[in-house]
Amino acid sequence: MKKQILPCSITLCTLLLSPTVMALNCGEDPAQNRVQANNYIFQILDFIDLPVQGIKHEVRTSTTIINNRNESTAKHILNYDENGLITQSQYILYSDDNKRVYSENLQKTAVGWENFIEDLEYKTSSIIQFKTDEQGKIVESQQAKKALDFIFTETDSYQYDSNNCLISKQVKWKVKGIDDKGKFTGVDQNGASAYTFNYQQQQLAKVLYQFSNNTQNESNFLYQYDNNYRLTAIQSAYLSASKDVVNYTTQFLTFDDKNDWLTATKIRQDQKNKQTNIVREITYY
Repeated sequence: MKKQILPCSITLCTLLLSPTVMALNCGEDPAQNRVQANNYIFQILDFIDLPVQGIKHEVRTSTTIINNRNESTAKHILNYDENGLITQSQYILYSDDNKRVYSENLQKTAVGWENFIEDLEYKTSSIIQFKTDEQGKIVESQQAKKALDFIFTETDSYQYDSNNCLISKQVKWKVKGIDDKGKFTGVDQNGASAYTFNYQQQQLAKVLYQFSNNTQNESNFLYQYDNNYRLTAIQSAYLSASKDVVNYTTQFLTFDDKNDWLTATKIRQDQKNKQTNIVREITYY
């Protein structure tokens, strides 16, 4: 889930989001495809996902540097089951003066998962509930967000192919304005969007976005490997109908003896003065 700002002009703010860098696979194993699709749907802020092999617990510390100055630090704690499925996640973002400004807490429930989100900077709180089918695939998520002057709701439904590969997402959202006493003002907005996921060589290659205002955007992904078949970089490009192409690069710099990455960097090509460095600590089963 990307951090969202929801002012009155919400139409595109909640939808035109830069791509989360995810190495989503669509292979021959339906069970593993389901795991990866679920992890992808969670879309936890700043999360870089790779197929998890035997990882039980990990801690990621991300530091964003602008003009050689620390602007923010994020601590992300993740727990997985033996199949690599996220069972619990805690993400906390701190400002440069070490104040908590944003947090997400994802946990498993009897019927799926719940994610509690608190944005102290924009004074919003949210809960997202994820529902699963009999196979354990996430088929629907419902979000409710409350701010000082609006209530935002969103329902997402997910579709898969016969091999449990995520192929599309349908989104419906609504915003209802409220006054300082919590009463509805009658100022409502609503909209919808559709996402289509395309794969090449069993990896996510393109995401197409179709919005209810007839805007069409897309994200494209390219993957680089070294001679040991380790993923070393993900190139992503976000094409917006109304803006220039935005390019992102995530590089995996160091690896342990199991070929899992330990350090990485993330940059946006047109913001050379800004870089996020990630350090990963892993505990195995």
